[in-house]
Amino acid sequence: MTGAPRAFRKMHGLGNDFVIFDGRADRLDLTAAQVRHIADRSFGIGCDQIITL
Repeated sequence: MTGAPRAFRKMHGLGNDFVIFDGRADRLDLTAAQVRHIADRSFGIGCDQIITL
């Protein structure tokens, strides 16, 4: 995945982990490939859910 770095939060609870992006001021459009890369625990941030505000 390429592009400018973007701030995020990673949170977890009840066996789930989330990556949260704030897209309110700057729209965030993720492709399916980008979502898979972010969620990948070996090569990405690692999560089972992505939330965009």
